[in-house]
Amino acid sequence: MPDANTWTMTRRAGLAGALAAPLAAPWALREAQAQQASLVEIGTNGWLFPVWDRLARVDMTALRNALQTVGETIGILRAARIQVAICLIPSRKRLMRQFLPAGSQVSPEAAQRYSLSVTELTRAGALVPDLDALFRAQMQRDPSHPLFFKTDTHWTPMGAELAAVEIARQMRERMQLPASPRPGTRLGDLRPMQLAAGDLTQHVPPAQRSAYGPETSLIRQILPPEGAAALIEDDSYDTMVVGTSNVQPRFGFQPVLSNQLVRPVGLSWKPNNVGTYATLLDYLRSDAFRQQRPRALVWNHLEQDMVNTTNNSSWGQAAIAPAEFLNQVRRAVA
Repeated sequence: MPDANTWTMTRRAGLAGALAAPLAAPWALREAQAQQASLVEIGTNGWLFPVWDRLARVDMTALRNALQTVGETIGILRAARIQVAICLIPSRKRLMRQFLPAGSQVSPEAAQRYSLSVTELTRAGALVPDLDALFRAQMQRDPSHPLFFKTDTHWTPMGAELAAVEIARQMRERMQLPASPRPGTRLGDLRPMQLAAGDLTQHVPPAQRSAYGPETSLIRQILPPEGAAALIEDDSYDTMVVGTSNVQPRFGFQPVLSNQLVRPVGLSWKPNNVGTYATLLDYLRSDAFRQQRPRALVWNHLEQDMVNTTNNSSWGQAAIAPAEFLNQVRRAVA
């Protein structure tokens, strides 16, 4: 089974057939390589950026349509007595714009994309911490610990930890969550974690790939439970994280959130080519949801994907009309 990065890149590229052909003619290989290289922008200081995060122009109609669908989903969940927090990860391309290729433009609409999303989703009733402002402030305070990888579409564990701590802080202050009978995840010190190859390097021309080596970040160590907690086998959770490959275990978002909320936190994630809408539906239809509805749900989205509503072709077979998506959410929580 391909990993999350491979699935995400395959969705974006649509090149699997061309690149896999064993006896392709030289001109076909050159064309495939040119298409592949066009999926990445080679920036300065070792940075790579995906072309699908479009900063020069933003389809504001598509953005507002997506925000309306997410907002209505929030309303359905809240009506079912499920509190919602949105983990909206800011665009690394926009935040790291100083490393974009010369001549790159950030349109006024792209500059407002994140703040507009926060405003509209907050109005819909969700808790939406401003991770954009948080990340910008942290990058000024401590530029030595990057919040994003240079050659990968994901945040680093340091970015994930920063977001988890802030989201948990606001959830403690603003959500009515009772004390949990079970403790949160125990965490230890920070230790190095190596990313062998960023998921964007496969789209760099082969002759240039050697210039992009492994990257290192720090990640919080997970400690085993203490005492009686180690003897309790319970896979139910009253708080869930649902989202993209950014919240997968290897980046450490869920355990830090659990630690900071002082309660177990469940996780349901899928690669970004599936989409966070389908991931939410899958969870709401699951036995885990039927056995215990969460009191709080942390729904992860990416800023650059907020222009892609439920029926966007980028979700492939998971695409679904907004009205049908909302109906299925209603049925699942009814």
